[in-house]
Amino acid sequence: PRARALIDQLIDYAIFSPTTNVLRGLASDVSREPLGLSGSHLPNAIRHLLPLWRSDKSTFDFDEILELVDWAQSFSVVATDQVDVSPDVNVGRVTLRFVDRYMAANRNALSAYDASEGALYVLFLVALASHPSAPRLFAVDNFDHALHPRLAARLTSLVSSGLVADGQRQMLLTTHNPLVLDGLDLRDDRVRLFAVERARGQERGADGAQLVEG
Repeated sequence: PRARALIDQLIDYAIFSPTTNVLRGLASDVSREPLGLSGSHLPNAIRHLLPLWRSDKSTFDFDEILELVDWAQSFSVVATDQVDVSPDVNVGRVTLRFVDRYMAANRNALSAYDASEGALYVLFLVALASHPSAPRLFAVDNFDHALHPRLAARLTSLVSSGLVADGQRQMLLTTHNPLVLDGLDLRDDRVRLFAVERARGQERGADGAQLVEG
């Protein structure tokens, strides 16, 4: 049974690398459910997750997620015609809607097209870590992409603690930002850090052991 469970996880394994245009709904990618490899289907995934995040059925909490997008008073998923988006921009039938806490009340609703890429990236990663249909084993390349260094650390902490509390899935991430490490609880044996460097065409671990022939 354990071997079968491992095979099932490996079958669904995917490497995600979200890009801004796809997260905004302006470009397509390798489509899968619930999220494409570069971030497609994000509004639909968030629409499914919002009731879970607002209940006790998820290890992720809506208010904690909202705190990471500190300029937003709230966010939701609405029909595209409920936000001010140019007709020349095709963002799909539904889009994310952010309410900016600092803008005038009559012009403070922003679509995914206008919102910061950091906010979209935060929602993508939390959705990937919490959606019931997401892979049980997945990787994220350049985890800190488009994120302020402090936000990267806070997001790392939220995602890693949520995954550990859930205990049902595993994430592998790559980063070049040392501040991401501030979000990892390395005292927990379920959280592992691997330092990899390239030397003479070979990949070596932190202990110098050869990993892959170059």
